[in-house]
Amino acid sequence: MKKHYTHLFTFLLITLTNLSFAQVDWAIKSIKSPTELESTPTGTAFDLIVECENKGNSKIKAGDTASISMLVIDKETSTIVLEFPENASRGAARLYTIQEDIEPGETQDFTVQLTSNRIVTQSRDMLLGVYSYVINRTNPSIDSDSTNNLRSRDIVWWNQQKWNVSVEDIAYNSDNIAIYPNPANDQLNVNLLFAESNAVNIELFDLTGKAVATPNMNQAISPNQYTLDVADLTKGVYILKVTNGAKVSTSKVTISH
Repeated sequence: MKKHYTHLFTFLLITLTNLSFAQVDWAIKSIKSPTELESTPTGTAFDLIVECENKGNSKIKAGDTASISMLVIDKETSTIVLEFPENASRGAARLYTIQEDIEPGETQDFTVQLTSNRIVTQSRDMLLGVYSYVINRTNPSIDSDSTNNLRSRDIVWWNQQKWNVSVEDIAYNSDNIAIYPNPANDQLNVNLLFAESNAVNIELFDLTGKAVATPNMNQAISPNQYTLDVADLTKGVYILKVTNGAKVSTSKVTISH
């Protein structure tokens, strides 16, 4: 299947260049950190360190404002799984005041400490993309070379066990949830590709709206893998409701003994 994450970054860059940016040549020279992400029982924390460079012929002045935005995209599913700030995929950005003049050819690092409640079940190949602009200089506002305002790098988002990257033979839906087997016999498994720490709730309802099964959250293989005992349920169609942080997903499942 053709991957679309590179097209997504290109679209975002085109969108941003249509906004009002400074008449300078501001560039991202490198992404110093993170080189990888690692899940813990409580989530994922890391420092985003972006090295920006003044590639123009005039200095960037103290008091100017720089913007920083970040996306993390799952390379297998082409899904945005983390963004900074919230709604970065729609053009939102964090603004920073430049503290001292940056002469032509000089660089400055911007460091952001980020914490997410998100955990991955299996180690995943990710694409980390960052874009940055200086936004309050002259009118009309032009960045003479906007192609260097975006930089990306491949990283791995490790699961808690730091197992090798793999793609299991499990089909995830558009909400990054795998439900199997379906139809189920005695046991129904629910895998969340990305889970919000301590914010997951799973319930199975019959068609009257009565809750008939929930997993034992304390016995989950990981914060992302759950099992429901359905051996005693009557054959038929049920509704599985998965709450993952602020996101709620429902799916039809069939019990067939």
